[in-house]
Amino acid sequence: MNKSISVVPGPYQITAVNGRERTVAVGLAVGNHAIKLSTTQQSYVIRSQSLDYHPDLVSGTDSLLLGKAIETDIFDGQLAVGKGLDTYNGVQTLAYGLKGELYARYALLAIAYAVDNGATVELAVSLPTSQMRPLIEPLQGSHVVEVNGQTKAFTVAAISFFPEGLGAATRMRELKLQRSTQPVPSFAALDFGGGNCSVVGLDQNGKVSGFAQTTPGVLALYADIASAVAADNGGIAPTDDAIRLGVELGTCRIGGYGRTDFRTIYDDALPKWISSRLSEIQAKAGDILDRSSVKVVCGGGAHLPGLMSHLPNDYVQANNPQQLESQGLLEYAKRMS
Repeated sequence: MNKSISVVPGPYQITAVNGRERTVAVGLAVGNHAIKLSTTQQSYVIRSQSLDYHPDLVSGTDSLLLGKAIETDIFDGQLAVGKGLDTYNGVQTLAYGLKGELYARYALLAIAYAVDNGATVELAVSLPTSQMRPLIEPLQGSHVVEVNGQTKAFTVAAISFFPEGLGAATRMRELKLQRSTQPVPSFAALDFGGGNCSVVGLDQNGKVSGFAQTTPGVLALYADIASAVAADNGGIAPTDDAIRLGVELGTCRIGGYGRTDFRTIYDDALPKWISSRLSEIQAKAGDILDRSSVKVVCGGGAHLPGLMSHLPNDYVQANNPQQLESQGLLEYAKRMS
């Protein structure tokens, strides 16, 4: 359930909630497809796309965050992040080398929406690459941000970094422990992300038995489809995002509801993309997979129509595959206090 949000009186200071300091554990992963955030109260999945202004006649929701910087070094002015922004001028995504620039902005706005005013945040995040760490570290500190019409003052007290996919693997192991009295077998989480594919293995005791990452991810599939569509339409290529929308909505039409149907191209491109990904995954993470009794597919790419039919029979699809990563990272955030 959404919780009511108190407005901070000026001057803006971090204050205790109901007279007491409140520490909130937050698990967060910002991917090319979505921002995944979990607290003990709720999980959110928010589209990773943004505008540096607020569209007219649009209201903020759980899936569309309208932010304004008040006292923060992370961004200036206005920021809109979430669904429904595809048709506006100036929309930005993480797909074109902007992840380093936008990751912290998206993270800050999502945290501001999810926590109460006056909160002290213990943050566990997935780290796409080691080069991203200094770009995420500025989140640590105090911030005042307006989000969806409410003003939030909060402090990120500490940040812990974890490899992509570890949160999903940890959460799946936890769910197995909750549902069965039998020993949990070793398993691997195969995370199909937008920019890369990650494999994390956990042994029977829940310890990391291996980690590997390959590139590219699902965005390469969209680029291949866009190129094929262009070849069939006199060289006029749709954007990768227009292809993504058609795939995510299940219509296989450009932009989701356009006139051009690319289903035949998708059906041809998908097995080729999967084959290339599995070949590289086997080369880099074959030992992890071979040691794992259970292999689970997660991440935004787990929703690709027809994906599972092209994977080996011993792979299974996770429920709520995008939320697993932030839910698992939340368990690590809880241990930080």
